[in-house]
Amino acid sequence: MSAEPPAAPPLVSVVIPTFNREDILGRCLEALAVQTYERLEVVVVDDCSADNTQEVLAEFVRDHPSLALTYARNETQSGANPSRNRAIGMSHGELIAFEDDDCIAEPRWVEALVAQFVSDQVGAVTGIVEDPDPRNLYDLAFRGTHRVYGRVHATRLIAGNMCVRREYLGAALDEDRAQVSADNTVSGRGDEEGLYLRLKARGLEVRVAQDATVLHEHFYSRRSFFRQAYKGGGSAARLAYKYGLPVRIELSCLALAYLALPLGFVTPWMLLPSVLLFGLFAAATLVYNEIWRKKKTVLEALQVGPLMCAYYHLRAAGYFRQLLRLWTGRDTIERIVLGPAPEGR
Repeated sequence: MSAEPPAAPPLVSVVIPTFNREDILGRCLEALAVQTYERLEVVVVDDCSADNTQEVLAEFVRDHPSLALTYARNETQSGANPSRNRAIGMSHGELIAFEDDDCIAEPRWVEALVAQFVSDQVGAVTGIVEDPDPRNLYDLAFRGTHRVYGRVHATRLIAGNMCVRREYLGAALDEDRAQVSADNTVSGRGDEEGLYLRLKARGLEVRVAQDATVLHEHFYSRRSFFRQAYKGGGSAARLAYKYGLPVRIELSCLALAYLALPLGFVTPWMLLPSVLLFGLFAAATLVYNEIWRKKKTVLEALQVGPLMCAYYHLRAAGYFRQLLRLWTGRDTIERIVLGPAPEGR
């Protein structure tokens, strides 16, 4: 009796939304052309770029006939997630890998992601995002934002470096958090947080591929840094409202800091304790986010402390403004109740 032939490795579709990044998009694609994993296709959706993105894509296809690359251009600017969804619809892979157009993958990136799908219970795998050397204080402040926690099992997904089984991805990514902006330095906001919650609610495993690395060449100016703070706060509020999540810890600390201030107006002897409480909660916000989560050194945290104080305030403003709009019905979003994981999973 002859042995069955080994199963073919799964086809992986790498989907990339892009907007006005012709230079780095070319380097992103060059890195995919030298991947060690062979069963690979790439799907790029151009979200109405005003630069030479279409020429870059056409030239790349001519110069790399061995890489299966398909691309399309949106008729109107739609945002990152609608572009990702269009790319998913054009793809054919059993596994859908997500990469941003400002990420440069290591040659073993796809291979390392696929290696972590050790069973059908693994719904998604995320990799490591490295930051370039900071060019200014804004870059230093943002460094570490995409850190992944856990050595084997992930506690989050990273939109620019993750791979998901098509059958668990659902019909589409969440489009009601998509950011449409002419400023391409502002994050396109993936649906990685909501996707992670949905996968875990189904009892599926989310793993980390420690050697699936991409370099995220994303730099910030003052305008884009603070715009990211405000827009990111609003997006986080929509996520919390949609899935019934509690207020984020760092924003809770900031709120407690402000609640402590009025104590000083109750009686004069409470003025000093209220100021100390404000400082304590503000410091807790900095320590939690910059040192514990982003793994900055104490010196680095002190360097970016004043900048991050302004960042958190603007983020909180965007967060609570968006919540107020949702609570008062000025904005609407479909709410989702995630049930417990199925028994035996």
